[in-house]
Amino acid sequence: MMNRMSVTNQIKNSLNESFFHFNQYILTNAEESKRLYKFHYDKAVENVIALQEDSDLRSRYILRDLLNSLKSFKEAADRTIEIYDNHSGVDVYYEEYVWTKEIVSYCNAFISMLSDSYFDYNVNIYNELKQKQDYVNRVLMAYIMTALMVSAIYTLLFIGDITRKLRELVNVSEKVVKGDFTYNEGEKTYIYELDILSEAFSKMITHISKYIESLQEKAELERKLQDEQMRLLSYENALKVSQLKILQAQINPHFLFNTLNCISQTAIKENADKTESLIRAVAGILRYSLSMMDRNATLEEEVNVVRQYMYIQKIRYEDRFKFNLKINADLKKVIVPAMTLQPFVENAFIHGIEPKEEGGVINIEITEQGDFCTILIEDTGCGMDEDMLKEIMSDSPEQRPVGHTTGLGIRSVVQRLKLMYNRDDIFSIESKKGFGTKVYLKIPVKE
Repeated sequence: MMNRMSVTNQIKNSLNESFFHFNQYILTNAEESKRLYKFHYDKAVENVIALQEDSDLRSRYILRDLLNSLKSFKEAADRTIEIYDNHSGVDVYYEEYVWTKEIVSYCNAFISMLSDSYFDYNVNIYNELKQKQDYVNRVLMAYIMTALMVSAIYTLLFIGDITRKLRELVNVSEKVVKGDFTYNEGEKTYIYELDILSEAFSKMITHISKYIESLQEKAELERKLQDEQMRLLSYENALKVSQLKILQAQINPHFLFNTLNCISQTAIKENADKTESLIRAVAGILRYSLSMMDRNATLEEEVNVVRQYMYIQKIRYEDRFKFNLKINADLKKVIVPAMTLQPFVENAFIHGIEPKEEGGVINIEITEQGDFCTILIEDTGCGMDEDMLKEIMSDSPEQRPVGHTTGLGIRSVVQRLKLMYNRDDIFSIESKKGFGTKVYLKIPVKE
């Protein structure tokens, strides 16, 4: 009913708006007023047609008359506008203007009749529903009264056993609060739920008593364990501080670089070109690893370090292995933590190629695919069994690290990549014992 009354009111408003803009056009000759007059008329007709699809018989008759009146209004208004547009005087189009205004009043009368029709129709429906509801209420009330009487009788017969058993459980609860955990179940009530509750209550009291005893023992053990842990932490902190001081005393980067440069110059003077190149490669890797400890690097820088590392191994092992590098990506756009690729390549060489007497091949393929850069590090070395693969893929800090001289390990590199890009699909590995290993890195590309 509210929807129909709302649409009826919209028809009235649209009609009045249409007439208002028609009147404005006669006064001002503004094209916008003429357009709005037609727009609001079309809107009123559209709403009338919409109401015809869902109205009672009486209302449809009124809607039919209203629609005809709206069409008459449109025809009279158009004639008035046509006469007005021909620059005729007021006395020429006045009669048509007055007739248009009267049609608007007829339309408003039909709209009022339509509202009354909808109201009467819905009042009848409401009265019918109210009568049915009153009947349902009487039947429901009779049913409720009967159910209440039966329930009251059953409750009076049932409540005695329940009250007695519950009073017993309340008394036992008060004893438990005071620390008395003795409880005798007493007689059974033959009410299944209460007997189960009583039995469960008895077991609960027994378990609570035992649990309190175990908590006391555990608390004492935890206190002793915490004291022992505090002592161990003190020892470990002191040990770490000592180790750090020892490392700082052992490694002096400037001294080490100067020494390597001195050896390099000596090799040049002695015409040992290969020795000089080898020393430069070692110095380059060391300089890179120390200078990049607290910042990220481009993939191009990482590839250069790998080239230096493989150059060193090539001089050392000569023809025992081959190294292939294939790049199909813009390496400057890919950012990774420093020393990301070298540990994987070193692991492939030391654990895959070096143990094989006949040597092998290490392939690195870098491909840009959409928003990601895929890095494949493949070797034809010894491969790994399932236990080793599970150990590498495990995130447990208790697993032993996989790596060698770099001290970084595969797990450390993978964890840094995951933290940097907040993704879990960064790293995957495939390996088969005796057939080699494939490591895949999926790095997002940052413009």
